[in-house]
Amino acid sequence: MSPPTPLAFDNGVADRSDMLESAGVDTLTGTPADRLTTVVLDGWAERLRRVVPYAQALTIYLGSRLLVFFGVVFGRTYVPLGNDTWLGGTSWYHRLLRWDSEWYGLIAREGYKYNGDPGQTQTVVFYPLYPMLSRFVAGVLRIEIYDALLLVANLASVAAILMLFRLVRERFDDRTALTTVAMISFFPSSIFLSAGYTEPLALLLMVCFFYAIGRQHFLAAALLAGLAIATRSSGIVLCPVLLFELWRSRSPRRFLIEAVPLAIIATSGLWLYMAYLSATFGNPMAFSDGQAAFHENTSMLTRIVSALLLEPLRNINLADMSPAGLDQWFTLIFIGLIVRAWFAGIGRGMALFASLLLLLPYLTLSGGPAGFTSMARFNIVSFPLFLTLTLLSNRWRWAAPAMVGVFGGLLLVYAALFSQWQWVG
Repeated sequence: MSPPTPLAFDNGVADRSDMLESAGVDTLTGTPADRLTTVVLDGWAERLRRVVPYAQALTIYLGSRLLVFFGVVFGRTYVPLGNDTWLGGTSWYHRLLRWDSEWYGLIAREGYKYNGDPGQTQTVVFYPLYPMLSRFVAGVLRIEIYDALLLVANLASVAAILMLFRLVRERFDDRTALTTVAMISFFPSSIFLSAGYTEPLALLLMVCFFYAIGRQHFLAAALLAGLAIATRSSGIVLCPVLLFELWRSRSPRRFLIEAVPLAIIATSGLWLYMAYLSATFGNPMAFSDGQAAFHENTSMLTRIVSALLLEPLRNINLADMSPAGLDQWFTLIFIGLIVRAWFAGIGRGMALFASLLLLLPYLTLSGGPAGFTSMARFNIVSFPLFLTLTLLSNRWRWAAPAMVGVFGGLLLVYAALFSQWQWVG
């Protein structure tokens, strides 16, 4: 019996390269140096292909910030200065510190103060994470508190935009992700993504929350939700979204086991702040009671009842083209986009988030004297609205560029007005 024919790979004479090529495997040819160069270049090319889309998203966002810069510069020349005289500094970028920025700076410098009188405007209505983080950054970098407020806000904005691009890109495609970035970056109330406000940090935490949810990392999502509510009140809407997504992905038994501890973590930013207020000032609800002073001493209950009776909708004046008037138009547009979001394929969790994010300020604030004022600012963190708008605009090639152009023009105006103490939200 003849011995078995040796396998080709055991045959020292066999040409391994030919065999690999016949199997469809490319091989490197040339000298070892050539092969090393090819490997290195291929690696760099692959990294470049991965980085380019993010660079495009960042370029879009920075383009919108260029409009903010021009608005601030032009505003000083062409827009009259408002009544407030407080200044956070003398540089041009310090004119992005207005209204709430002064309160956050005061908290970062001196901590919270409360005299028990809800009729007086006091710092306790503002949530602690943003000023605390700014104080930490100021101490580490040895910079002024107000510079730290702007640094934290703008770094958070850049990170939020890049994370938003990644989130949308993974669910849809590059074009949809880039258009969504353009929509939110040039939207007029995105001026607050460059200002000393909590919106940038809140947007970052909320986008990261949905990124964690998409991977079913519910503990990480709960932690992010807890940080979000420690940043601003709208973070509370992440808790029902978390429970909804948990319910969809877990068996009933496992849901009941995980829901309570995750809900506690997701709301920890609120109850820890309440515990601090109780221990320090003897009133865990000081953050809520203090809102009356900012809304002509109307109580929370009064504003909620007014909202439930639809009084804000009956008082709409669509002929008002001031920024406060445009807030009414934007609110109506947001309502339409929310309805569409439930059928746009963005996910029920995102649609629920956008719905609750609009409902919260409507119930707690719109029933008061402010009406729909600041609704555009409150909803700049509602990125599902801008994703829905992007998906709608895909029907017409001209729609997205036209909307971004209109938004950009308004952003320039909003930046000029805001920098001169003219109210835009």
